Amino acid sequence: MASREDIHRLIHRPFTGKQVLSLFLDMSVNSDNKRTHGVFLSKQKGRFSELDSDREGHHREALGAAFSRVEQWLEERFEEANKGIALYAEIGSDWMEGYQVAVPLQNRLEIAERPIIGPLAEVVESHPLYGVAIVDRTSLWLLTLRSGQVQSEQRLAAESHPAPHEVQASGSSHEEYQNRKEQERRNFFKEAVRELEEFDRRHRPEYLIVLGTEENVKLFTSDLGPSVQEKLVYTAAGPGEARAAEVVERLLPFFGRRKQEKETRALEQLHDRVRQRHFAAAGVQQTLEQLQEGKVDTLVLARDLRNAGGQCQQCGFFLSRHDGACPYCGGEIRDGVDIAEVMIRMAEEQEIPVEFVSQQALADMNGAGALLKFQPHSGLG
Repeated sequence: MASREDIHRLIHRPFTGKQVLSLFLDMSVNSDNKRTHGVFLSKQKGRFSELDSDREGHHREALGAAFSRVEQWLEERFEEANKGIALYAEIGSDWMEGYQVAVPLQNRLEIAERPIIGPLAEVVESHPLYGVAIVDRTSLWLLTLRSGQVQSEQRLAAESHPAPHEVQASGSSHEEYQNRKEQERRNFFKEAVRELEEFDRRHRPEYLIVLGTEENVKLFTSDLGPSVQEKLVYTAAGPGEARAAEVVERLLPFFGRRKQEKETRALEQLHDRVRQRHFAAAGVQQTLEQLQEGKVDTLVLARDLRNAGGQCQQCGFFLSRHDGACPYCGGEIRDGVDIAEVMIRMAEEQEIPVEFVSQQALADMNGAGALLKFQPHSGLG
C-alpha cells in the first residue's frame, strides 16, 4: 500500500532524460468473476505502432521491454486480495515501482517525463492511515489500517499472576486481591500507553481508534499524551478474541461515515466561503494561482479531473490555458500540461490536504476550488 512518503519520493525522483510509463489498473472482478485488466493492457499496447515488430524476450523497443516488465510484475507479484494496481516503469532502464491498493483504480496509462501521481495520491488522501488499539486488563493489540487493509500489527501482554482461586477466601484477602489486581491493571495501562506512543512515533498514523470495555478505554485514554490524544477520533466496545479481519469488518462502517462526513464538510465550507467571497478560490485558474503563491490551506478537486494547460518556458508559471503569451512575463507557453496533476503535485509538496469529491459536486467551479490561508487580492470572479 502506498503512503505519503511514497508519493513524495515519486514526485522528487530526479528526471533522467527517459520517459516513465505510469499504469493504473482496476483489478476487481466483474459479474463473471473475472478481471479485465488484460484487455485494457492489450488495447493500450495497440496504440504504439513501433511495437508491431517488437520481439518477445528479445525486445527491439525499449517500450516493449517496459510492457514486458509490467506484465511480469502482475503475474508474479499481484495479490488477489487487492483491487487496484499502480505501476511505474522507466522506458529504457530497469527502474520500476509498484503499489497494490484495496480499492479499484480507473484504468489509465500515461507516458510522460515524470511519474503520474494523481490516482495514487487520491487513494492516500481519501484513505488515511488509522492506528487501532484494542486494550483489556492484560493485553494491548495494535494495528495500522489503510483502505481496509492491515499494514502492521503487534501485541503486548502483561506478566501472568496467580488466578483468583489461588488467593485465600477471607474477606480481607479478597479485598487485598482486588486492590492488587486494580493496581496491576493501572500499571499495565501505563506500560501500554508508552507502547502506543512509541507505535505512534514509528508508524505515524493520522488518526487513532481505541477499542475495549468502556471502563478500560476511559482509563487507558486518560493517560495518553496530548500529541496522541488529539489523534483520537473513535472509541467503541472491543471485539474480544478476534482476528484482524473481524476488527476491520467492524470498523468499515465508521471509515465510510467519516470519509463521507469529511468530504461533505469540505464542500459545504468551500461553497459557503465562495458565496461570501472570503478566503476561497473557485475554478481551475484561480485555484492554480493560489497554489503557486502558497496561499492554499485545503485543495478541493473533482475526481478524475482532466484539464489541459500550459507552462511558461521563461518564468515557469503554470496556466490553465495553453496558448498565447504568459500574462506574467510575456514568455512562450509550452502546452500539453496536465493541470490536475500539477495541482496535486503542488499540494503534496506543500503538505496541503487534498479533498477529492464528485465531479457533480464541483461542477459550478469546473472541478477545482480551495480554502485559503489568506484572502486573495483579486477577489473571486
